Amino acid sequence: MSEGKLTAIEQSYLARTERSARLMERAGASMPSGITRTLAWFAPYPVVFERGSGASVFDVDGNRYLDMFSNGLSLMHGHAYGPIEQALRESLSRGTAWPGASEAQVEFAELLCARIPGAEQVRFTNTGTEATMLAVKLARYVSGRPLVIKAWDAYHGSYDDLEVGLQGQDEDPGRVALATFGEIDSYVAALQRNAGKVAAIVVEPVQYTGVVTPPPEGFLAELRELCRREGVFYVLDDCLMSRLAEGGSSERFGVPAPDITCLGKWVGGGLPVGAITASRELMAPFDLADGGTLYHGGSFNGNLLGSIAGQIAVRDLTAAEIARIDAQASRLRSGIEQSARELGVPIRTPGVGSAFGLYVLDQPDGEIDWKATHLLHLAAVNHGVYYGTGGEFGICTAFGDEEIEEAGAGLQSALADLARESVVAGAV
Repeated sequence: MSEGKLTAIEQSYLARTERSARLMERAGASMPSGITRTLAWFAPYPVVFERGSGASVFDVDGNRYLDMFSNGLSLMHGHAYGPIEQALRESLSRGTAWPGASEAQVEFAELLCARIPGAEQVRFTNTGTEATMLAVKLARYVSGRPLVIKAWDAYHGSYDDLEVGLQGQDEDPGRVALATFGEIDSYVAALQRNAGKVAAIVVEPVQYTGVVTPPPEGFLAELRELCRREGVFYVLDDCLMSRLAEGGSSERFGVPAPDITCLGKWVGGGLPVGAITASRELMAPFDLADGGTLYHGGSFNGNLLGSIAGQIAVRDLTAAEIARIDAQASRLRSGIEQSARELGVPIRTPGVGSAFGLYVLDQPDGEIDWKATHLLHLAAVNHGVYYGTGGEFGICTAFGDEEIEEAGAGLQSALADLARESVVAGAV
């Protein structure tokens, strides 16, 4: 492939998304790069969507895609999920957000307390970003210490302190120290060099953004015990991986209850909802009726529509459904790997349960070839399969076996297109 020459994959994309191209050019005048969310971007320009239904999304050019990204894993039951759509329609005439509590909000909090390990009380936010911000705020307030430890490359939302370690950002002395996910000794070292200053360790159970990275066997339990032993709070960012079991990732990995659990993404049922859960004792600073002094505002915290949609989304993610979509993801990964072997395309598909990544390697057992990985994504889009621009997959409950087979066929065709471009094994 000569430098500057369009591949057949790119040419095909341009031909089938002409209206998206025009709208993205127009969008660029009012939004940087024509988008308002970093993960939405991919070259030469992103698809512009028009509607979604079940496991499918449709773009403005009339193309249909099987959505294997679920809006960044925030749509656990697919697009326009019937029970949620009906409940929201019935509730809209009552308003959207009130200046106090609602029965739906109370019921939603009770449901989360019943499902999440260690949850005695809930505090609602509007996003997972806000949930992690609030968790850090609470940990610092209660401990009286200023510093948190997080992992390199771990994403915890758009909060400056928790963006440390992303895109080459180094430690923020006095506020954020860094460790290496999966290496308990690096967390011990971070605690030692910041002795007496650490409020909490914040961790994703599975790193998802960037490169999907499952935890080594026993790592999360070791980290939980380290926090208990050193007297620092264990903050679990379960916004993405609470999908792994009815009780979230702590249940899935058999780890004792966190001090604080952060929730977001799919728990809003397609609406912007976040939350933290913790013990009644740890939540006491928010209790104004009992002398609590920790301020937490938010006009839409626990709003009516989010509480209604969230209840349904959480209620309908049962153990049986989780087992079903985990099995579907396993079959899909196996099929992708077999097709790649037959085509001579070296790939890696790390993941846990219904969430995994797909990366093209520069050689068998080699490093990720990001140019080829991004081109494979574009090829998949051409064949009606949409997943995360960085190779991220998340199967939702809207997928049946027929859609999984269709997705597998589309991904096989995409791999074949990539193989024909001769862009694997270091050729790009």
